[in-house]
Order: sequence, then C-alpha cells, then structure tokens
Amino acid sequence: MLLKDNDESSHLEGIKVAPAAPPVNHLLFTDDSLLFFKGSREGAEELSNFLEVYCQASGQRINREKSSIFFTKGCPQATRDTVKGILHIDSESLNERYLGMPTDVGNSFNGTFKFLRDRVWSKIKGWLEKILSAGGKEVLIKSITQAIPVYSMACFRLPWGLCNHINSLIRQFWWGSKQGQRKVS
Repeated sequence: MLLKDNDESSHLEGIKVAPAAPPVNHLLFTDDSLLFFKGSREGAEELSNFLEVYCQASGQRINREKSSIFFTKGCPQATRDTVKGILHIDSESLNERYLGMPTDVGNSFNGTFKFLRDRVWSKIKGWLEKILSAGGKEVLIKSITQAIPVYSMACFRLPWGLCNHINSLIRQFWWGSKQGQRKVS
C-alpha cells in the first residue's frame, strides 16, 4: 500500500517496502510524502498513530482531503474500506504520472514509456517541413530530442525497443528524404 499526503513531511529510516527490497531512507518529493505500510488493520492503526505523533511534534496538520491511498491489486475490498476508515482518507487513487514519471510501470515498459516516443516524434514532426542545415539539425537533435528521455533514464532502465525506436526517428530526421523515399543512413 502507498499513502501519498501533500501536506506533511517525515523521514523514514530503515523501513523495507518488501522483504527483498532495500531499506527506504526517505521518499520525499516537493511537498509530498510517500509512506509504505502493510495492508491490514494493524498497519493502518500503526501508521495513524505515527502520523498523530508527527503532527503533535511538528505542529503541522495533515490535509486528509488532499491525501490519497493506493492499494495493490490483490488487496480485498473489505481491507481497503477498513484501512481508509482508520486513516480517514477517502480518495483511492494513484495518478498516471507523478513529477513527469510513470507511477505504475508494471510489465509493459513499452506502453508505460510510450509518452517519450510520442514526445520525440511530435518534436521531429514539426521540423520535417523546415529546410535546415546539417548544423541546425544537429543542434535540434542534441539539445531537444536526445534530452527528452534523460530524466526518465535517471530513474528507469528504458527498454531496448523504445531506445531503438527513438534512435530510428532521429536517424530519419537526420538523413531526411527526397520525394518520399528515404536516404541511406
């Protein structure tokens, strides 16, 4: 389970998300906190007590209306309702993207990172009609199209198929075409 709260900050040390996972030191981004806990009544009560102690110690308050909770796919509805009741959080959601990154990668990496391929293509598509020198094309490629996936690559290993497709789009733009036929690269 994942608790996302927009109005608090905390520091978790030595907590494991899963038995084989490395310990989580902190997961704080901008003004959000991501808290992982076991999907049970006990886990929710422990987290509720933790948040209450935090609020008393810091003087900050949690805005439950801006908070949301995300459950794994196998979590029963009765457990979901119990946990949401204990934490007083009604919103059960996880945005498709958070800070520009996909939140639920799963097994379909190509589908998850399709937005990168689409962004590169939208940039290149706008440049195809323009007459550009080799230097102009090089600047556009290096400063824009190759920079688009860099932020995602800092957090995820992108699939080879996606990288090859992006390289293919860049090559097609670089080498251009004459009357609808591609030049040899």
